[in-house]
Amino acid sequence: PEALGHPSEWVAEYKWDGIRGQLIVRESQLFIWSRGEELLTEKFPELHPLAQQLPDGTVLDGEIPPFKEGKTLPFQVLQTRIGRKTLTKNALQNAPVILRAYDLLECEGQDLRQQPLHQRRALLERLLASNPAGDILQLSAQVPFSQWDDLRQERARAREYASEGLMLKRKDSDYRSGRRKGDWWKWKVDAMT
Repeated sequence: PEALGHPSEWVAEYKWDGIRGQLIVRESQLFIWSRGEELLTEKFPELHPLAQQLPDGTVLDGEIPPFKEGKTLPFQVLQTRIGRKTLTKNALQNAPVILRAYDLLECEGQDLRQQPLHQRRALLERLLASNPAGDILQLSAQVPFSQWDDLRQERARAREYASEGLMLKRKDSDYRSGRRKGDWWKWKVDAMT
């Protein structure tokens, strides 16, 4: 990470293992899109109440991990339900999900993608602080650090949090679609076998 420049130019978050999704609220309707541009709204009925809990014109970017009893579950738990044509009550109980939001792309209909990440993050924090849906919508916590070595130690502990490692994000980055490199980096731990 030293090649990225000074640590003060970056923020770090845990890299969650779930389905990356964008949650959109338009005219009290909810839409969930995958990174691969697949409409997944019906796959995640537990997130549907957010249509009434978030303001119209909200677009959140985040990860949809399996989450139960206050803990993030392994991705394999989510795989037990995502391939099904119909979701059974049992599948929903055994593999419930949340949205862990890490970016706010639109707020009350205003496109924020050209604003720097630190400004979008501040707006996201305010939005979620006033949101009563903490059981299904959570803020992706940032990992405090002042030196790259601090993050090396935190990355080594990532499995304790059911995380794949860390995401490093440049504070002044705008939001870009696709898989462009330079402003956001995955710093994963070795895969579990």
